[in-house]
Amino acid sequence: MDLKKLAEQYQDEILQQVLPFWEKYAFDSTYGGVYEAVAENGEVISTDKPIAAQAQAVWAFAWAYRTIEPRPEWLVLATDTAEFLLENGRDKKGNWYSTLDRRGSAVSEADDLLAPLYVVLALGQLFRATGEARYVEITQKTLVQLLKKRDAYLKKQLHDPSKRRYLKSIAEPALIGQVLLEAEGYMDRKWYKNAISSLIREITDDFYDKRTDVLLDRVTPEGHFWDCPEGRLIVPGHVFEVAGILMDLADRARNRKLLNQTLDLVELTIQAAWDEVQGGIFNRMDLKSLPSLYPDWHYKRAWVHQEALHTLLKAHLLSARKGFLENFEKVHEYTWAHFPDTTHGEWYDELDRAGQPLLRHKITPQKGFFHTVKNLAAISQLLRVSAEVKPTRARVYSESK
Repeated sequence: MDLKKLAEQYQDEILQQVLPFWEKYAFDSTYGGVYEAVAENGEVISTDKPIAAQAQAVWAFAWAYRTIEPRPEWLVLATDTAEFLLENGRDKKGNWYSTLDRRGSAVSEADDLLAPLYVVLALGQLFRATGEARYVEITQKTLVQLLKKRDAYLKKQLHDPSKRRYLKSIAEPALIGQVLLEAEGYMDRKWYKNAISSLIREITDDFYDKRTDVLLDRVTPEGHFWDCPEGRLIVPGHVFEVAGILMDLADRARNRKLLNQTLDLVELTIQAAWDEVQGGIFNRMDLKSLPSLYPDWHYKRAWVHQEALHTLLKAHLLSARKGFLENFEKVHEYTWAHFPDTTHGEWYDELDRAGQPLLRHKITPQKGFFHTVKNLAAISQLLRVSAEVKPTRARVYSESK
């Protein structure tokens, strides 16, 4: 592989295919914000406006303005959408909604923390692009409140006298990890250190199953495995996403034990999740390899492959294991042969097992902006680094206690 050429390919995809599609079709010039669903030809399918979609658009264009080129039009899109969010996205108590209608009226309240966490990501990135203090002030306050709210909610479930079955999802810690990686520069250092330690502890103690060396997608509030279809669920996309975060944190802390544990997890997951018959990475798996109750278990999702590419390349740089680069090349070939739409721009989100698009829409309630831009950009950067240096495991790490 020509790594420098590949690096250009990934960045060009952002600049020439992904950002232009969103610029042209996603934004509502009348009422502000971005639409919930847009077909491959740019036709608007739904004018509702999910909070997460608004936040992802803010993050992406603020990031592009800050890191690629300070184009004024990108900053205008980011700031105008942020104002739409701040004006309409919360109730009087500061609780974030899940979805707004076209004019900005609330349609539904958020039933988890994912939408407000994306808002934190967005406003933090916008602060880094503009330096405006009000963005970071809202970000700091919201992040602290969200993590307190989550802790209280989990404790309430843990002590529920009804003894109902509750399962928490790895999706929230995964997004919290993304937020914390970007928040280091503007959060209180002591608070930040405690938040990172708590995140690592929850992932490695609760979701990481030491008996099988897999990362479970759902566990009980106290971090126990529950033998039911939901409790046995493994989502490779979440595994790669969390592994990438853990590798970053382990590398920063020189935590060799955590790094090696995470590298093993990535290695095992790509082996188990790869479809040897049709190619691509399965969407869901069962811990015990029992027949799945999820009809989309064999679908191939764009974000899963993007997270896998990012994490495999990062693992290659942090170790001397040859298999990571080989698997990166295999996933790269499948991904670029199936997901990008060279005619209309952007990427298809969901394919059947044979690799054919199930929906040709480019923006849907399930497909936002964050994973595509974040991962394509990170892969481009890592490819440039890979082209210049040879990976080594002769680094000095200190064992964490």
